[in-house]
Amino acid sequence: RANCSEYFPIFVSLLWVAGIFFHQGVAAACGLLYLYTRFKYFQGYTVAAQGRLGPMYASARLLWLLMGLAVAGLLAHFLLP
Repeated sequence: RANCSEYFPIFVSLLWVAGIFFHQGVAAACGLLYLYTRFKYFQGYTVAAQGRLGPMYASARLLWLLMGLAVAGLLAHFLLP
């Protein structure tokens, strides 16, 4: 549970910024995929410690994707006329 609560504020912040400044649909799809990978992470962790690695890496990639979308949206909003 602690691992989930550590990343949740980061996830929600990136989701909101990407949704507001980039595109709501793309941000929502990434958010749903992130939640699914976190679900698979916990399922894999209950079976074996190694079962969590694939979903953990996938959720990290989705967070980086949300970060990229948020940055692209912010740059487009503030730098383009």
